[in-house]
Amino acid sequence: MCTTLQRTLSRNNVIKIIDLRLNEIDQRLADRKIVLDIDEESKRHLASSGYSTTYGARPLNRAIQNELLNPLSVMILSDRVRDGETVKVRFDGVHNRLQILPNHEGVSAADEMDVDTDDGIEIEEMD
Repeated sequence: MCTTLQRTLSRNNVIKIIDLRLNEIDQRLADRKIVLDIDEESKRHLASSGYSTTYGARPLNRAIQNELLNPLSVMILSDRVRDGETVKVRFDGVHNRLQILPNHEGVSAADEMDVDTDDGIEIEEMD
């Protein structure tokens, strides 16, 4: 007879996992000297959107990818965040999402339409 002991993660455990993932992101951004400044409220939002009682912290990587990495990538590509800068990430309670504050106006929407999509940039998803 096989019994499985399943314990749910505490909020502190989920925050620790988020901190580990953010550290991995910091390491990936280090080549460009980009630093993330993410507040505790944003981490709590990721914890609540990336944790499920059924799946545990498995959806957390998807939440980080969708709410942080994808928008950040777009901002870097559109020149709203540049190498050597600090990027502020804050929780937007009105819209219940993360907000990445741009450092620059960046490329206009019309210019973005002309961007060559086959530029050899490889997008790596988190495990």
